[in-house]
Amino acid sequence: MLSFEHKREILRSFPELREQSISNGHYVNFTFSSSKKPGKTVARELYHSGNGYVCGRYMADYPTDARGWINIKNFNEAELKEVVSMSIESMSKP
Repeated sequence: MLSFEHKREILRSFPELREQSISNGHYVNFTFSSSKKPGKTVARELYHSGNGYVCGRYMADYPTDARGWINIKNFNEAELKEVVSMSIESMSKP
């Protein structure tokens, strides 16, 4: 499992995403301002435990929770990069 800092650095490597600290710095969200879909949040609730979620509601390739989010707690670096890229791509289409 990747650490919080490692996941954060991976998400920061996507220039189209903007980091937002929420809940007095307890969580970090990453938003995609060019989203063509409802909602702009690509990654949410990235927490110091390494838990977090990526938007999967517009993707068919990953199982999601009832809200349409993919839990990334146990993702490795390649998996995280792939799912974030796919999420951005899915949110870029009208």
